[in-house]
Amino acid sequence: MRKVIAAITGDSAAAAVLSSADAIAELFSATVEALHVGDERAVVVASAAQRAGITLRTIGGEAVQGIVDAAGAEDVVAVVIGARGTPAGKQPVGSTALALVASLDKPVAVVPPDVAVQHPIQSVLVPLDGTVASSAALREIVELASGTELRVVVAHVHQARSLPAFSDHLPHEVRAWSEEFMARHAPAALDVTLEVRVGEPHEHVLDICRHCGCDLVVLGWSQDLGRGRAAIVRRMLADSPVPVLLTPVSSDLASVRPAARTAAAAGAERGLGHVAFGDAR
Repeated sequence: MRKVIAAITGDSAAAAVLSSADAIAELFSATVEALHVGDERAVVVASAAQRAGITLRTIGGEAVQGIVDAAGAEDVVAVVIGARGTPAGKQPVGSTALALVASLDKPVAVVPPDVAVQHPIQSVLVPLDGTVASSAALREIVELASGTELRVVVAHVHQARSLPAFSDHLPHEVRAWSEEFMARHAPAALDVTLEVRVGEPHEHVLDICRHCGCDLVVLGWSQDLGRGRAAIVRRMLADSPVPVLLTPVSSDLASVRPAARTAAAAGAERGLGHVAFGDAR
């Protein structure tokens, strides 16, 4: 049986992590196991798991290594962790969460401490920039959504400095670009909304998430938090009002873009850039 691990401690984030894990496990057709590493606040942790109706496993050792070892089991398909202990925490993402998202080779959902998760999850946001990493995240969600009523919102943000020249056939080319874009990246998706903006991706993705009322954000990434990297991941981990599911992609593939666009699609992109600029919120 497939399993989602909800890694909890005795802080106020435990309830949100357990609730989120339960909702995410439903997407994966999996069960949930709560995991606590160490002996501190054992009674509090046990009480939280009991209230959520989720089986608790307690292990000894250091938190990060213990969770990594548990997540290595073949039947574990994802891990759910808290971003930080309290809503008023000094750091937007704790050191344990950062260590885990950068090291685990399975999807990791990072949960804000005060989130109220929709159950079941009804709407998922997938930022898509055309890289293999973002496309992999979308493919995974489309696969999970098969046979369900899950609504997928795809966010694509053009950077203003890279917009091509204006096109004289704007409406036709916008439509052609949208169809080409979705056919290339989400051919099997049934209920997909494409949201387009112009500007900095890490600024607009958060706006789209709130505007569309999404319950979960899914991001593919290369697990590189170095300087100048993963701006969208950093922003969403810090400010997202909903859980963020990070899907790791091999670093040698994450920066690769799909094959060159057709001439029609390239022309359509010129038109779409200007429509998005006019409609940007």
